[in-house]
Amino acid sequence: MRRVYIEASALFRAYKEETGSNDMDYLYGLMGSKTVMGITSQLSVPEILRGIIRRKNRGEIPEDEAQKVIDSILLDIDKRMANKELHLLPIEEEFRPIINRCIRYHNFFVIDAIQFVTAYKSKPTVFLHADNHFSAKIVKGKMSTMDIRKKEVLTDLKKLMEG
Repeated sequence: MRRVYIEASALFRAYKEETGSNDMDYLYGLMGSKTVMGITSQLSVPEILRGIIRRKNRGEIPEDEAQKVIDSILLDIDKRMANKELHLLPIEEEFRPIINRCIRYHNFFVIDAIQFVTAYKSKPTVFLHADNHFSAKIVKGKMSTMDIRKKEVLTDLKKLMEG
């Protein structure tokens, strides 16, 4: 079974209509049919929730809507985990030195270093993201990556998953 690491900014697009949402719909369909296992860091969910709260705090969405969106996301992720479509990976103690090197020598943000190292250690078929930080040479040199904001990604993802 193919394994797709879904970084938090890409995962968020499964729940909010943005560039790359169609790619996530396709991937979620594959996960539902058990042809692909979605994997992500345990910190992806809190990172998504923080993004929603940040938008609420800026006045972009009202409090009640933010809470409904959060409830919906948590319910869906729990369902996908129960159905073994999505697996949340822990941050292993052995990852800490590599995470620290990513921050120290490659100028990663903490959460990005954790996402990158967790993805790298999980050996995914592809690392899906929607964050410019993951276009760095260090990331592309370690694993296959796709930025779901790019137009050709759905075609490339279909070739990779079905081919």
